[in-house]
Amino acid sequence: MTDDYTFERGYVIYPEADGEDRSAKAPFKPVPTGIVPPERYYSANEAALEMEKLWTRVWCWAGMTHDLRSVGDYFRFDLGRETFIVVRSTEDRIQAFYNVCPHRANYLVYDDFGKIDRGASIYCKFHGWRFNLDGSVREVKDEHTFPPEVLCGMKGLKEVRCEVWNSMVFINQDENAPSLEASLDVIVGHLANRDFSRMKIYDEVYGVIDANWKTAIEAFIEFYHADDTHPQVIPITSTLRTQYDLYDQGTSRMIIPTGYSGDRAKDPAVVTDALKGFVAFFGGNNDEYTHLSGAEYREALADTLRKWAVRNGHGDLFDQLTDGEVTDDWNYHIFPNVTLNVFSHSVLIQSWVPHPSDPEKHIYRALSLVLPVLDPQQHVMDPASFAVSAEKGWKGENRAPRRYPEKPEEWGTVLSQDVERLPLIQKGLRSRSYDGNRLSMSECRIHHYLAEIDRYLMK
Repeated sequence: MTDDYTFERGYVIYPEADGEDRSAKAPFKPVPTGIVPPERYYSANEAALEMEKLWTRVWCWAGMTHDLRSVGDYFRFDLGRETFIVVRSTEDRIQAFYNVCPHRANYLVYDDFGKIDRGASIYCKFHGWRFNLDGSVREVKDEHTFPPEVLCGMKGLKEVRCEVWNSMVFINQDENAPSLEASLDVIVGHLANRDFSRMKIYDEVYGVIDANWKTAIEAFIEFYHADDTHPQVIPITSTLRTQYDLYDQGTSRMIIPTGYSGDRAKDPAVVTDALKGFVAFFGGNNDEYTHLSGAEYREALADTLRKWAVRNGHGDLFDQLTDGEVTDDWNYHIFPNVTLNVFSHSVLIQSWVPHPSDPEKHIYRALSLVLPVLDPQQHVMDPASFAVSAEKGWKGENRAPRRYPEKPEEWGTVLSQDVERLPLIQKGLRSRSYDGNRLSMSECRIHHYLAEIDRYLMK
């Protein structure tokens, strides 16, 4: 890690990495430095323009293959005023359709998740039309009563593109958009050594937040706020010396060093109780690392996590990771509205989707994936909150149900700290006193993705 800071380079976590190394600092990309006008975050015209020119053309994360194990399994995905059915139509195919009956526009599925039994069909509860899992028409009730020209050209449910990367299912309404992998840019290569299918869904929260989707996501693509919003992370991580990397197509990354006495520590030499507790949680013996200072304690965490992986059947995964990948939080922004907090033992996937009618609200979703454990005495840790599981020897055999929090504290320890601030920020954006967002280079990812939005909106 280097302390040499410039606006162009920022902080570098792995100075020995260069070239095509996935750990390497990305080459400098200039970003706008002007004040971001507050109207971007509440204008109805802006929201309508985004829906027309952005959301209909980008890949949107809809869900996980974990929820589509068998033929007939489906989930519903809502995006603004649109709603989609994503279904495993055959053993080796997942398809997505608008969740609208072509007869009289009734929604076809109402539940978030479900299963269509083998031999059954997608059934409209309004007039009884039925569709096969591939979207084709199975039955038009009383078809003989329809003039032929009424049904001419009606081939079934309207399909949208659907592609999968690393167990994440995406949809795209634009037939001419680049492939999903092309749109993910460097993320595909950077995370080629991570297998999300080995993880299980530990928790999922979903709900409406009183803030524009951009107001919200911008709190999660910078770590400048961590000292004051999430002070509990100060003893175990770096909040200043975070590496920010900008790539093409609005993609970006920040690397947050984890497991040592970081830049806000009162005395970096001290191995705090929080650091010892982190190592002990994963089964490490702190007495083996007394030669390390607090500033060096990532070495202890890396060693401990590799031993944890072997005990719990994941040594093959960890053999593909550098020590930095074992300990640190690699946070990727998938343009426009998804972030991945990628740890060696877990992943937090978050998304922020525009509200169907109110530009000052959005739909927030956070899904925790965790590697199951073989050790019957081992707890697991939720990457969303760092909360410890009540259950020992967690196998993840039963999919955690989606939760719908009604109070900020129900989102979990860390997320609640953001959720309770976002509505206040949204109100502040409306103040006559407020000129707009003034961003540091620690917030460069915000300017970066906004510039990509502007490219779609042709501003």
